Amino acid sequence: MRRPAPSPGARPQISAVLGTAVLALAAVNLGLRLDREMVDVWDESLYATTALEMLRSGDWLVTTFQGAIDHYNSKPPLFAWLLASAFSLLGVNLWALRLTSAAAAGLTVGLVWWWTRGVAGARVARLAALALATTYPFLYVHSGRTANADALLTLLQTSATALVWTGGGRLRPFLLGPVTAAAFMLKGPGIVAPFAMLGLAEWWVARREAGGRPRWWAWHVGGLLAGAVVPVWWAIERWQFDGTLFLGRMIGYDLVARAAAPIEGHDEPAWFYLLALARYAYEWLLVAAVAVALAPGWVAHGWRWCASAVTERRRLAVAAWLVATVGIPTVVPTKLAWYLNPFYPGLAVVVALVVEHAWQAAPPRAWRRAVLALTVVAALIAAETRLWQRSNRLDLDHSAQGLLLAQAESIRGHRVFARTCPRPEWFLAAAAGSRCLVAPDLAAFDHRATSGDFWIDGRDAAPAGLTPVAVNLGASLHRRP
Repeated sequence: MRRPAPSPGARPQISAVLGTAVLALAAVNLGLRLDREMVDVWDESLYATTALEMLRSGDWLVTTFQGAIDHYNSKPPLFAWLLASAFSLLGVNLWALRLTSAAAAGLTVGLVWWWTRGVAGARVARLAALALATTYPFLYVHSGRTANADALLTLLQTSATALVWTGGGRLRPFLLGPVTAAAFMLKGPGIVAPFAMLGLAEWWVARREAGGRPRWWAWHVGGLLAGAVVPVWWAIERWQFDGTLFLGRMIGYDLVARAAAPIEGHDEPAWFYLLALARYAYEWLLVAAVAVALAPGWVAHGWRWCASAVTERRRLAVAAWLVATVGIPTVVPTKLAWYLNPFYPGLAVVVALVVEHAWQAAPPRAWRRAVLALTVVAALIAAETRLWQRSNRLDLDHSAQGLLLAQAESIRGHRVFARTCPRPEWFLAAAAGSRCLVAPDLAAFDHRATSGDFWIDGRDAAPAGLTPVAVNLGASLHRRP
């Protein structure tokens, strides 16, 4: 029996359902158990502590860490402002801590879907959004599920590329200035070079498109001036506080030193980012490899498509984006895995385009489509499994952090002693209204503690004379009577 023909509205409805399902999966991957994972020892706990102290002190200009002025994290304070604002609105908790990054990553997925849909169609857009929403480093390597500035930077850089790509109108070139300024206030002067590449591409094409009209540059200059207002105000205020102490380190160390030589032991070979891709994004790289094997003419197809359907503006946007996201990080001597984060939205789009070409080239050999579909499903299952395993490994119940959160009411107003007091424990104790102090052993605790103070140690520890309060899979909490 012949299958009945679908109604005229059926295909758009199915497409809408599938698109909604992809975006819903992105929301789940970014939001599920967001408040049940341990705080990272390095930048996440640093930003968390700075934002908490900013909120409580009311000083939104000078960043501090554990009560002292912070000259180590020599970044402008935009991310700390966002975290402190989230704490103010939602309370000091892990949801509020990570909401900014998760929202930025979610918006990036939505932007990739919307942008790609207009360029290559709904099917490519869905696959690109799906690949991005399940790419491990996009969620966990200083990105969407952690309180780090890189997820927001990825959104800003993807937005800037989209602005250059779309062109047209006067508002879009104007917006490049504020977007670049926001990136500066987020990560400092080191981020200006990647955004400058996109700005130059926009400037060059806008100049040609203007046809010699004298006002083509006015909107670009206006955008730069509008974007410069907050950075200039902040720089003047900061200079009035401590002169060149902070600003000098921001430029001399965070920009010049980082670009001149490897700092803090981050000396990696030139192919470091290829290794990072192979380590962190292998599921979707494998999908692309299978697609290429099934339809090896994708390079020629892509070249013909670019030559016939892609304007000079869009070619320059892609070239500038590649230089900004891959070229500059590769040339810079200091290499870190999260420097590659702004590249992942484009990688997801490329994977989707390659798969779409292989799908279209498959007939009349239907087995090729079956192999390709199974590879995509296998990659999706593998990616989701890896994300779930990572979340379980970071579960709060395996650490002292879980006890500090669960017993926040009990420890408020008291001191918590531990053999070591890493940054996350210090932040969580401070968030609860307590203090985390170091006592190398029980003898030191007995000497320094007073009635009501707490001792936190390994799960099997059972100190004599102390009252058990709580225990989890990784630690135990006791109170001095």
